[in-house]
Amino acid sequence: MRRARSGAEVSDGDLTVSPCLLRFSRPVSARYEVDNGRERALHLRRTILIGLCFHNAYNLTTALLMPAMLPLAVCLRLLLVTPLGLLLAWAVTRMPGPMRERAVTAGMLLVTGVPILLFALDRDAMSAVCYVEYPLMMVFATMMLVLRFPHALVLTVVSGLASLAVIGLRADLASELALCLAFQTVAGSFFVLYGNHQIEGVRRRAYLVSLREILRSAGLERDRRVLTILSQTDALTGLANRRALDAGLEAAAGQTRGTALLMIDVDHFKRFNDTYGHPAGDDGLRRIAEALAGATRSRGEVVARYGGEEFAILLKGGDARTVERVVRRLRAAIAGLAIPHRDRGDGIGFVTVSIGVALKASGRTSTPAELLAEADGALYEAKRRGRNRHVVREIGEAGLPVRERRLGRLAILQRVPARTAA
Repeated sequence: MRRARSGAEVSDGDLTVSPCLLRFSRPVSARYEVDNGRERALHLRRTILIGLCFHNAYNLTTALLMPAMLPLAVCLRLLLVTPLGLLLAWAVTRMPGPMRERAVTAGMLLVTGVPILLFALDRDAMSAVCYVEYPLMMVFATMMLVLRFPHALVLTVVSGLASLAVIGLRADLASELALCLAFQTVAGSFFVLYGNHQIEGVRRRAYLVSLREILRSAGLERDRRVLTILSQTDALTGLANRRALDAGLEAAAGQTRGTALLMIDVDHFKRFNDTYGHPAGDDGLRRIAEALAGATRSRGEVVARYGGEEFAILLKGGDARTVERVVRRLRAAIAGLAIPHRDRGDGIGFVTVSIGVALKASGRTSTPAELLAEADGALYEAKRRGRNRHVVREIGEAGLPVRERRLGRLAILQRVPARTAA
């Protein structure tokens, strides 16, 4: 079943159908047309073509029982109804649903009008036999075309009243025959209308059951996605949490493209809380999280709160040069916040961060544990060397120089001599 387009949003309260006219609510009606309109139009096209064949075949019974009416019957059926019927069969797949149903109903009013008109004009006693074409056309309209019940009701009432009027005007008919034909008209109208109501009712109620299940499944899927997002989101900062980071590390495990894991720690955060209080600490963490998220740009980056005052960023597809650019952006973003932090004990009056980076070069593989261990070791090294700097360790390249940078108060990066990783 095709999904409904926008504008046909349906809620549980819309899942109703009126018991008498079998009308859906407006949102469900729009959805019903989207889901079934194409099949409905194709059904109408096939059935109209079948109906035209039988409609013209009735010229044979007219020739046998009402020969005087044959020229008019041929003109009406072959030259009027047939071209219009073929045009309608072509057009039903190109019309919006309501217009399509109204056009088919109008066509059936024309079709049922033919036997009623012939019966009204002919004075032969055998014309009463040909009158049977009218109720058969009603069966065709309500049971084969399966007109929507409101349209079937209009067709039945209009054609039924026209038929009863013609029967009443036929003064040549014996009263017993006229009464019999009138009774058959009323009974036949009731039967086809009742049958149409039952068929349409079953179809519409079945659709509501199906749609209710679809909506329930869609609601469960939305709830599942929300729960998944919540379970992988840090409540304080809105970043990904440790679980989401672990999932990202697992996804990157075994891949041979370059990968980097950045562990970021807010320097002297305990002293910050002691000086400004925990609410200020939470606010500072949120601002830092926003800065970190704003400084990352690649789709392959996962920005997470690792725990406490620690953050982590997973870069997929990066190399040493990419890591350096990202780290510069991150540290500049944090320095740009200029969050006051007195009583640090190192003479710096604003919040800074230390960053440890584990870098896996392209062509190598590593496990999540290896990335975490190297990044944590690099972070420890950055903090041991005085904080407010970053250290990069390349996995599988022990003994290579470790790169580090310092960030000053005015967000100017200063170079220091490279040191060997411990």
